[in-house]
Amino acid sequence: MARQIAIGVDIGGTKIAAATVDIEGRMLSSLKIDTPGGTSDDVVTAIGDIVKRLNESALNTGEVVGIGLGVAGTINWKEGLVVQSPNLPFSNIRLRSIVESKFGLSTFMDNDGNLATLGEKYYGAARGARNIIGLTLGTGIGAGIIFDGCLYRGATGSAAEIGHMVIQATGPQCTCGSYGCFEEMAAGRALLRLAKEKVKQNRESLILELAGGDAKNITGPMVTEAGQMGDKTALDVFGEIGFWLGIGINNVINIFNPELVVIGGGMGDAGELILSPSRKVIDERTLHPNKDVAEVVLADLGNQAGVLGAAALVFDELST
Repeated sequence: MARQIAIGVDIGGTKIAAATVDIEGRMLSSLKIDTPGGTSDDVVTAIGDIVKRLNESALNTGEVVGIGLGVAGTINWKEGLVVQSPNLPFSNIRLRSIVESKFGLSTFMDNDGNLATLGEKYYGAARGARNIIGLTLGTGIGAGIIFDGCLYRGATGSAAEIGHMVIQATGPQCTCGSYGCFEEMAAGRALLRLAKEKVKQNRESLILELAGGDAKNITGPMVTEAGQMGDKTALDVFGEIGFWLGIGINNVINIFNPELVVIGGGMGDAGELILSPSRKVIDERTLHPNKDVAEVVLADLGNQAGVLGAAALVFDELST
């Protein structure tokens, strides 16, 4: 029997990454291109080109059984519809059927947060667990929920918008229009906002030195580097961001009673700088027995989570 292969495609606002992946999670070949500007047709054409190249490359390595698409945006799972995407020119586009009809292969599509979590379940930090919350900490917070081994999508496929759970009712306005959302208090925008505020109070901070003396140049990796070097201002920033991350995770653990909360995304690179204050809040506030079984861990798959998760979606769907 030929080796079964899935083509996983991670479609983001700046990059489209794709790979052929076998059922064990081995990436056999991969490609990455810049996401084209312009219309939805331009992006769809680029997706088609990258899938075509990988499909041809897989001819000598096994049988391609399907295509998985991960999209940053709101997905109607049943209809295969990208309802909207913040960084892509997609609005009510039937992307799944477009790709499926072009290649004649079973095609599945989901939100990138769901697929990052599914990838960790199949191939990463959540292997063996059946009740998982995945949080991808970047500029905002993406998320995925797995109940009893299966992705929970809700009535239309747009569940798991955990990043827009309000945790501070009088907090800053979020890009969604609400105030004090989880991602506005505990993700990349919050980290930069707080760091820039705090270096005004302490001009001796290493953060400012790394930014060349101009607070406008501060980036998340700079704050992380300063924190790893023991800079007090950076540690204060991570203490506050970690507090709010802990508040959000506390809510998630109390509501969903997971075995694992998996933390990924760029801010996950801060490791214990952000997890240590979070765990303190969880320990103080989360209910028994929920907190006794819930472990908070860092994701394993890094920037391959989207592609591997998209491939995992193919194997997951075909197995059921």
